[in-house]
Amino acid sequence: MKNNFVRSLSPLESEVVLALEWQEKPVISRAEIADLFGGSTDRADRVIRSLRRKNWLQRISGGRYLLIPAERGPSGIPDSNMLAVGQHLVEPYYYGYATAAAHYRFTAQSRSVAWIVTTKQVPERSIRNTTFRFVCVTPRKFFGFQPTVVYEQKMQMSDREKTVIDCVDQPDFAGGIGELTRIIASAAPKLDWGKFCDYAVKFGSVAVVQRFGSLADRAKVEMPKESRRTLHLLLKRNSRSFLASPKVWGTDGRYDREWQVIVNLPDREILSEI
Repeated sequence: MKNNFVRSLSPLESEVVLALEWQEKPVISRAEIADLFGGSTDRADRVIRSLRRKNWLQRISGGRYLLIPAERGPSGIPDSNMLAVGQHLVEPYYYGYATAAAHYRFTAQSRSVAWIVTTKQVPERSIRNTTFRFVCVTPRKFFGFQPTVVYEQKMQMSDREKTVIDCVDQPDFAGGIGELTRIIASAAPKLDWGKFCDYAVKFGSVAVVQRFGSLADRAKVEMPKESRRTLHLLLKRNSRSFLASPKVWGTDGRYDREWQVIVNLPDREILSEI
């Protein structure tokens, strides 16, 4: 059926939309709209309701709205690049885990869930069939990201090396141990191993080194000898850990002496995706 709906603007609404487009500002708050009207929240709320109804504004969080600009056409087709929408949900941020792994083609997982790393506690949000899940990390672990272009729009994404380390740290956010092994195997030929080892030192987790080393060996990754030595130096005496969550897989398993890790799940699970 032909869509006969054409977006229109009243003088007050034009003031808001033109201000946003002139400033190249994709997101505006309720308070900022009220400021355009001399601080009147009543007028701001009326305009917001109307602009949302006419497909000029899309609510992205409490009191914050994303402009659907004139270039999106007379019917106001929302941006289909949901990562471009999600980047406005929190500051600071970067896309990581399975989302970054999919961007680098280390995994073929669905993008219906987008993983955002931040230093704040933010509840999960769903916008147009995409679920945004926020992972709060300590400032010490908030590094290793860069501006990245996704469908012609720039946003913050973990780089290849940090993507692997983050996924090893939180396998559930990467799709589980089997998918993590696939990510490691796919990423290995493209890694800057010197940077990867520097990141491992900075990240400061023995368990991450143990899990990565054990999975890399099982995936037959060709790790440079110098990098292997560097990672071995990060291990500590009697620093045993489990390859997978003992709550899920139990505590029984064979001991990987080189990486000091108890392999508490079968190889068919570890290698299920490669």
